[in-house]
Amino acid sequence: MDVHDTKVACIGVGMMGGALMRAVVSVVGGQNLVVSDGTPSKAAEFAQATGCQAATSNGEAVSAAEVIFLAVKPNMIQTVVQEVAPLLAGKTVVSMAAGLKLATIREMYRSALSTASGPDASVEWVRIMPNLPAVVGEGMVALCGLAETCSATLSTVEALLAAAGRVEVVEERLMDAVTAISGSGPAYGFIFIEALADAAVKLGMPRQQAYIYAAQTLKGAAAMQLETGRHPADLKDGVCSPAGTTIAAVEALEQKGFRSSIMAAATAAYNRSVELG
Repeated sequence: MDVHDTKVACIGVGMMGGALMRAVVSVVGGQNLVVSDGTPSKAAEFAQATGCQAATSNGEAVSAAEVIFLAVKPNMIQTVVQEVAPLLAGKTVVSMAAGLKLATIREMYRSALSTASGPDASVEWVRIMPNLPAVVGEGMVALCGLAETCSATLSTVEALLAAAGRVEVVEERLMDAVTAISGSGPAYGFIFIEALADAAVKLGMPRQQAYIYAAQTLKGAAAMQLETGRHPADLKDGVCSPAGTTIAAVEALEQKGFRSSIMAAATAAYNRSVELG
């Protein structure tokens, strides 16, 4: 199947669903993407802005689709799955609900249809964990399937999301860690940018200029690590001149527990993701 001809539906066009569907529509075109939302006017506005199609109900959106994205909150997944279950045969269903395992969602589907347990050969189940920078095409998207999920299906979903940023296939057992690191991670970065900008303002820099310097500095550091593949400690050492300004700053960060605070934050996010599942 040519990914450009794939018929896609998305239930939910909030911040994350909308960001991913902007990437998808650049691959399949507006004629192959249908969206729906609990607030129909939101779906209509999104369709008008992107050139895709808006459905007035979830069932209408799903009926002709081959790949269906569920971009709703974890507590809404069961309701949505029950609503569209009779229409899912032969399709690929992609969930982005934090914490919810694919086996759990599959059981919701089976329960809705009152089916016996066993592989659902007619439905392909995929789980993704994107992050907010997908809005600007710089997201980190992890995806996984069940043991019986076809590798071609994973490749199709990966291709559909390519314009959102980096996409990687992982084992589902890592998804809670992915949620803690890349899913929640942008918030840690935004706090760092804000704090660095506040320091710049304290030292006399105008506020808007401070945001630019802080954000570009963090972006540049990330790009350098990704492009060179060098160990972050090695790159850090390259900035730290003997008895210089940077090593004095690093010492202050260590004294304030910078590393341990980040590790504690990620662990808290991981534990919450496990709870949600």
